[in-house]
Amino acid sequence: MNTIDFHKTTTKELLAIKDRVRLLINHWGEDGRYQEAVLKSVISRFLPEKFKIVTGFVINQTQERGVHEASKQIDIIIYNSEFPVLFKEGDFYIVTADSVEGIIEVKANLKNQGVENVVRKANEIGQFIYNSKSKTYKKKLFNGIFSFAGHERLKINNSVTVQNSIRNSENTVRNDPNMNAFKVNHISFNKDKFYKYWNQSEPDDGGILYEINDLSFSFLISNLIAHLKSDSVFSNNKLWFPVEKSLKAQRI
Repeated sequence: MNTIDFHKTTTKELLAIKDRVRLLINHWGEDGRYQEAVLKSVISRFLPEKFKIVTGFVINQTQERGVHEASKQIDIIIYNSEFPVLFKEGDFYIVTADSVEGIIEVKANLKNQGVENVVRKANEIGQFIYNSKSKTYKKKLFNGIFSFAGHERLKINNSVTVQNSIRNSENTVRNDPNMNAFKVNHISFNKDKFYKYWNQSEPDDGGILYEINDLSFSFLISNLIAHLKSDSVFSNNKLWFPVEKSLKAQRI
């Protein structure tokens, strides 16, 4: 049996559902709720039971009792359901930072919406969540961006524009000593191009851009699951990551 083809069906399914929705509504690119719903539906099938996938806000208590701060609205929140919830209605949740394991921003076309601006916003939300966690739960955050399309012509050996966009997006959080623990670390530019930041000791080392045809969406999901349950994924590494990413890769 072919594990690669199995993972490619994730891409086919995501794009097929997207196209089915587009046939029924005229403004797919203008209404992010449908984009998020498609991705949430697929990711939820892979999640261990104790993790839930929702949309909403993260709340931080302040030093002043009775006063709190709220994040910007987040497309996708992956939280540990063993923690209490402040508010929920349908799949809209308001949770505390300690419960949050990961976040994902969902875009129709990342190139059209601007890599630098999208990544900067995600970095700042990640900073808010990580720095709102209590010391007991200071775990690195999965911070991802998922784009159904965009940068189809991006070449891994000529990615200066993307490199600059990612680095410039860090300007507002660069002075935070915790930056490596919360900044954007996974991006699906489209179905073929995937970015991962490997948390090198030097922040300016950057991440790696991979060309993995029809597997970018699947690899974002696999990396999320690896973040949530690393022991199981790593012991079954070839099932979750069926191709050798380093075959077509470029540090950016």
